[in-house]
Amino acid sequence: MSDLIGLAGKVCVITGAGKGIGYECAKSFASQGARLALISRTESDLVKLEQELELPVGDILWMTGDVSDSNTVKEFTDSVVVKYGRIDVLINNAGIRFRKGFLDISFAEWQNVMDVNVGSTFMFCQEVGRQMIKQKNGKIINMASVVGTLGLSELAAYAASKGAVISMTKSLAIEWAEHNINVNVLAPGFCETSYTENFKKKSELYKFTLDRTPMGKWGEPADVANTCIFLASDMSKYITGEVISVDGGWSAW
Repeated sequence: MSDLIGLAGKVCVITGAGKGIGYECAKSFASQGARLALISRTESDLVKLEQELELPVGDILWMTGDVSDSNTVKEFTDSVVVKYGRIDVLINNAGIRFRKGFLDISFAEWQNVMDVNVGSTFMFCQEVGRQMIKQKNGKIINMASVVGTLGLSELAAYAASKGAVISMTKSLAIEWAEHNINVNVLAPGFCETSYTENFKKKSELYKFTLDRTPMGKWGEPADVANTCIFLASDMSKYITGEVISVDGGWSAW
């Protein structure tokens, strides 16, 4: 099975790697022998992750920065290519969200969500895509959300941004298929991450998410990371342009 996964020595870029799903993806890809290039806002999170992984010297590169800034994206991508000479996998995981009624959302708040969730995905796909086209090979996994496919009250900005990521992914999958680049999108449901405890304090809302999920529970970051492993591996070489839900059945209603 490890030969079929085939990630040993592959170079994997993960944005938003400091917490939650990104953190778990880094651990999962490291366990498969991948070489990592990680970016996050918080240095302490990346230092902790590097210490936990205990990778061989030279198998990890990390940088702190704002993924919605074009200079940061280019600098980081260039540094990955200089260090490793190639990029095999890109996981666009960085994202932000907030809950607010639509009439109460300021345009600045709306734009910030778009800049991080859509803008960073766009820029990383462009910068990394140039390298993958040269290689004639690559796997891109963009992180959306079940909210980007079905919508949810008080999450209009987040939903719109994730819907945009889904549409962009489908277009890229068509455009870059000739270059042997697979581009897919994951749509996770509710997962046990750093915001879970605060969310559970809203008892009625939390109960709604459990009742609405056929499996009756939230997922774990590893559930999403394992799906990323599949999409990055040779097992998914004929899958592109797909929206894969990891949501305990939420989208089956």
